[in-house]
Amino acid sequence: MGPRHTAGVESELCARVIAAFDRPEEHAAIDGVALHVTRELVAPMLTLFHPTLYVVLQGAKRLILGGRQIDYHGGQLVLMGVDLPALVEITQATEETPYLAVELAIDRQVLGELVAQMPPRPPTRGPSVGVYPLPDPARSATLRLVQLMEAPADARILAEGVKRELLYRVLSSEGGDGLLQMVRAEETLASIGQVTDWMHDHLNAPIAVEDLATRAKMSPSTFYRAFKSATGTTPMQYHKMLRLHEARRLVALRSRSMTSISEAVGYASPAQFSRDYKHAFGSAPIHDAKRSG
Repeated sequence: MGPRHTAGVESELCARVIAAFDRPEEHAAIDGVALHVTRELVAPMLTLFHPTLYVVLQGAKRLILGGRQIDYHGGQLVLMGVDLPALVEITQATEETPYLAVELAIDRQVLGELVAQMPPRPPTRGPSVGVYPLPDPARSATLRLVQLMEAPADARILAEGVKRELLYRVLSSEGGDGLLQMVRAEETLASIGQVTDWMHDHLNAPIAVEDLATRAKMSPSTFYRAFKSATGTTPMQYHKMLRLHEARRLVALRSRSMTSISEAVGYASPAQFSRDYKHAFGSAPIHDAKRSG
């Protein structure tokens, strides 16, 4: 595929993503697919990601995960292997040239089936968030997926196959190492996933690495390494970010006092809660509550 054809596919894809995002009533929703269009810079904001593949078409974004900064831009592919709370910042976007991306939730069952049918590849280890060049076949599959949004009858029949093809195209590329790691680490990720699920359900409970390791059926040192490898952050930092996400949801509801919210997400000190909240979201919870009203 030559540069001129690639540019044509990319231009059409950008135009169709904007049209589908701006006029959702004229387009079919496809399960597991989301479109992202942002027309202005966005300050760092705490966001919870799920196992996902992002096809980034235009603009640029920055993730801050633990102590790691990850920058990516149009023409790149981003893979997230586990549930990840991270600070996110849109660093390049304007009204005329917005940040554009297509998000595909990763179906682990389909991924496993594809890997079983493909030639074996040597094991690799990589980070919990991987950034790779966007291969042309994956760009073309993404275009067909977005085109289906304009044809609901076709989408009902063809969308699953195109999503499967997109995963296959990524598996066949440099980014395939990141997807393969997800399959090979399935047992460990499942154990870590059980722990993160428990953390989601017990935001106001104190946590200790030893107790979490017992839940994962690992030694504390093995669990700590596996958790940080899978999520890019420590168990304590992860739990703190989950608490702040839930606090932000409760603040937006405006049905509880700040003291009640801080206690609901496990903070003994409302002052510490307010400081952590402001550090994560850029403004104090009381100010967010006023804006939500």
